[in-house]
Amino acid sequence: MRRSVLAISLCLAGACASPAPPSAAPSAPAQPPPAAELARSGLAVVADATFRLTDPARQRDIEVAVTYPGGAGKFPVILYSHGDGGNGGDARPLARFWATRGYVVIAPSHRDAPPAKNLADPKAWETRARDLAFLIDALPEVEQRVPALAGKLDGAKLGVGGHSYGAYTAGLLAGASVTPPKGPKTAAGTSMSFADPRPKAFLLLSPPGPGVRGWTANSWSHVERPLLLVTGSRDGSTKGQEPSWRMDAFRLSPPGDKFCLFLRGGSHLSFAGRYAEPGATLSGRGKGAPSTEEEVAIFKDVKAVSVAFWDDYLRGDAAAKAFLDSDGLEKESAGRAKLERR
Repeated sequence: MRRSVLAISLCLAGACASPAPPSAAPSAPAQPPPAAELARSGLAVVADATFRLTDPARQRDIEVAVTYPGGAGKFPVILYSHGDGGNGGDARPLARFWATRGYVVIAPSHRDAPPAKNLADPKAWETRARDLAFLIDALPEVEQRVPALAGKLDGAKLGVGGHSYGAYTAGLLAGASVTPPKGPKTAAGTSMSFADPRPKAFLLLSPPGPGVRGWTANSWSHVERPLLLVTGSRDGSTKGQEPSWRMDAFRLSPPGDKFCLFLRGGSHLSFAGRYAEPGATLSGRGKGAPSTEEEVAIFKDVKAVSVAFWDDYLRGDAAAKAFLDSDGLEKESAGRAKLERR
């Protein structure tokens, strides 16, 4: 009896307690995937749809091209804005690649005024920004128009990208301010913002630098959200500015989650894959334009970095983040592609 009491006492004192489980080993850090793997299309079936939406507040019709994957979803959404004089189908190669990696791409046709007018018209700049903001509001209607997407759009995981004037438009939603010329309705030095808080990340393919459509050296001072800028060594402007002129969004915005992909040989029209497609016609682009082989290689780099950027900031993918923080792309491309970060 005394022995039993003693045993119970010892157990109460902790002698019979189970040994503490071993502490979990710290998980290994994510390894960056090769750029070639990131640039490879996924296996998802991809489809396209084109239709018109009406913004009743502005009494404005907008033609919309939607590129989307098959499968159960939910899918993050990328809004893509085309360049001056273009349309929603201009980035089809890039849109179809993103769709194979599980994104829905919505690309409006903005119905721009001629360049000579929209370059100096703040109303034209605002109209483009309002087109994108309207499409964010209209995501439920997009699901209705494309039955295969019913209940599959994840509007909380939203990115905005664009090329040239479209990159400018994406920058407006990111919060880049504009200072229009003095006019009947604007005083000198008046700053305007069309920032939209809903997108999580922004991709700017060959954006303009300061001095165009109201952008100044101070335009980017309040852009805090993640941003990826893409330009190249043949991406100067028609007015003689060097490619570095296009890098202000990267250099002048607050540091943190900012990236710049600089591509040796990349020209203004290289980045959306237009000339990397089989059978693409390269004639009429002028002396010194990239060859077919260069276009294919450049587009491969854009695909790898852009999908890593979306995967990191729209999906929280640790391997994609590791890739963006590594020098893997520069090594794999033998120095053709350089990814800077700040």
